[in-house]
Amino acid sequence: MKNGLSVNRLAWKLLEKLCANPDFYRVKVEKTSFGATVVDAGIEAKGGFEAGKIITEICMGGCGKARITSRKYGEWTFPTIFVYTDHPITATLGSQFAGWQIKEGDYFAIGSGPARALALKP
Repeated sequence: MKNGLSVNRLAWKLLEKLCANPDFYRVKVEKTSFGATVVDAGIEAKGGFEAGKIITEICMGGCGKARITSRKYGEWTFPTIFVYTDHPITATLGSQFAGWQIKEGDYFAIGSGPARALALKP
Protein backbone atom coordinates (compact mmCIF):
# COMPACT_ATOMS: atom_id res chain seq x y z
CA MET A 1 0.00 0.00 0.00
CA LYS A 2 1.22 3.48 -0.77
CA ASN A 3 0.71 4.80 2.73
CA GLY A 4 2.73 1.96 4.29
CA LEU A 5 -0.17 0.61 6.33
CA SER A 6 -0.71 -3.13 6.36
CA VAL A 7 -4.30 -3.99 7.22
CA ASN A 8 -3.16 -7.58 7.75
CA ARG A 9 -0.40 -6.78 10.24
CA LEU A 10 -2.60 -4.35 12.15
CA ALA A 11 -5.60 -6.70 12.21
CA TRP A 12 -3.36 -9.63 13.20
CA LYS A 13 -2.19 -7.77 16.32
CA LEU A 14 -5.81 -7.26 17.33
CA LEU A 15 -6.65 -10.91 16.64
CA GLU A 16 -3.71 -12.00 18.80
CA LYS A 17 -5.02 -9.83 21.64
CA LEU A 18 -8.46 -11.44 21.34
CA CYS A 19 -7.07 -14.99 21.15
CA ALA A 20 -4.60 -14.49 24.01
CA ASN A 21 -7.38 -14.03 26.56
CA PRO A 22 -10.50 -15.91 25.40
CA ASP A 23 -11.94 -16.19 28.92
CA PHE A 24 -11.82 -12.43 29.45
CA TYR A 25 -13.36 -11.68 26.05
CA ARG A 26 -15.78 -14.63 26.37
CA VAL A 27 -14.84 -16.02 22.95
CA LYS A 28 -14.04 -19.52 21.75
CA VAL A 29 -10.88 -19.96 19.67
CA GLU A 30 -10.36 -23.08 17.57
CA LYS A 31 -7.82 -24.21 14.99
CA THR A 32 -9.30 -26.14 12.08
CA SER A 33 -7.66 -29.21 10.59
CA PHE A 34 -6.59 -26.95 7.71
CA GLY A 35 -4.79 -24.55 10.07
CA ALA A 36 -7.33 -21.72 10.05
CA THR A 37 -8.10 -19.98 13.33
CA VAL A 38 -11.83 -19.56 13.99
CA VAL A 39 -13.03 -17.14 16.66
CA ASP A 40 -16.59 -17.60 17.91
CA ALA A 41 -17.72 -14.39 19.57
CA GLY A 42 -21.43 -15.02 19.87
CA ILE A 43 -22.69 -18.28 18.39
CA GLU A 44 -21.64 -20.86 20.99
CA ALA A 45 -19.48 -18.45 22.98
CA LYS A 46 -21.11 -15.61 24.90
CA GLY A 47 -18.96 -12.83 23.45
CA GLY A 48 -19.51 -9.35 24.75
CA PHE A 49 -18.94 -5.66 24.24
CA GLU A 50 -15.14 -5.82 24.49
CA ALA A 51 -14.92 -8.69 22.00
CA GLY A 52 -17.23 -6.75 19.67
CA LYS A 53 -15.05 -3.66 20.01
CA ILE A 54 -11.94 -5.58 18.97
CA ILE A 55 -13.75 -7.33 16.10
CA THR A 56 -15.00 -3.93 14.90
CA GLU A 57 -11.40 -2.69 14.83
CA ILE A 58 -10.31 -5.88 13.01
CA CYS A 59 -13.00 -5.19 10.38
CA MET A 60 -11.34 -1.81 9.78
CA GLY A 61 -8.02 -3.59 9.23
CA GLY A 62 -6.67 -2.12 12.45
CA CYS A 63 -6.79 1.34 10.84
CA GLY A 64 -9.59 2.62 13.06
CA LYS A 65 -10.64 2.70 16.67
CA ALA A 66 -13.94 1.83 18.29
CA ARG A 67 -15.41 3.23 21.48
CA ILE A 68 -18.41 1.83 23.32
CA THR A 69 -20.80 4.38 24.70
CA SER A 70 -24.55 4.79 25.06
CA ARG A 71 -27.08 6.92 23.27
CA LYS A 72 -30.63 7.91 23.97
CA TYR A 73 -33.21 7.10 21.30
CA GLY A 74 -36.48 8.64 22.38
CA GLU A 75 -37.18 7.27 25.85
CA TRP A 76 -34.68 4.42 25.50
CA THR A 77 -30.94 4.34 26.05
CA PHE A 78 -28.94 1.73 24.16
CA PRO A 79 -25.28 0.73 23.95
CA THR A 80 -23.70 2.36 20.92
CA ILE A 81 -20.38 1.89 19.20
CA PHE A 82 -18.58 4.95 17.89
CA VAL A 83 -15.86 4.39 15.28
CA TYR A 84 -13.25 6.75 13.95
CA THR A 85 -10.15 6.62 11.76
CA ASP A 86 -7.44 8.83 10.33
CA HIS A 87 -7.27 6.44 7.35
CA PRO A 88 -10.83 6.18 5.97
CA ILE A 89 -9.92 4.85 2.53
CA THR A 90 -7.69 2.09 3.89
CA ALA A 91 -10.09 1.22 6.72
CA THR A 92 -13.02 0.88 4.33
CA LEU A 93 -11.97 0.14 0.76
CA GLY A 94 -8.70 -1.49 1.85
CA SER A 95 -10.32 -3.74 4.40
CA GLN A 96 -14.09 -3.95 4.04
CA PHE A 97 -14.88 -3.71 0.34
CA ALA A 98 -16.55 -6.97 -0.71
CA GLY A 99 -15.16 -7.21 -4.21
CA TRP A 100 -13.34 -10.53 -4.08
CA GLN A 101 -15.33 -13.16 -5.95
CA ILE A 102 -14.44 -16.67 -4.83
CA LYS A 103 -15.60 -19.44 -7.13
CA GLU A 104 -14.68 -23.09 -6.90
CA GLY A 105 -16.87 -25.50 -8.85
CA ASP A 106 -20.48 -24.85 -7.82
CA TYR A 107 -19.37 -22.84 -4.79
CA PHE A 108 -19.54 -19.04 -4.95
CA ALA A 109 -18.85 -16.44 -2.29
CA ILE A 110 -17.80 -12.82 -2.01
CA GLY A 111 -14.84 -12.17 0.27
CA SER A 112 -13.88 -9.05 2.14
CA GLY A 113 -11.73 -8.06 5.08
CA PRO A 114 -7.97 -7.92 5.54
CA ALA A 115 -7.52 -11.31 3.81
CA ARG A 116 -8.71 -9.72 0.56
CA ALA A 117 -5.73 -7.36 0.67
CA LEU A 118 -3.38 -10.27 1.39
CA ALA A 119 -4.74 -12.14 -1.63
CA LEU A 120 -4.21 -8.97 -3.72
CA LYS A 121 -7.80 -9.07 -4.92
CA PRO A 122 -9.59 -5.92 -6.12
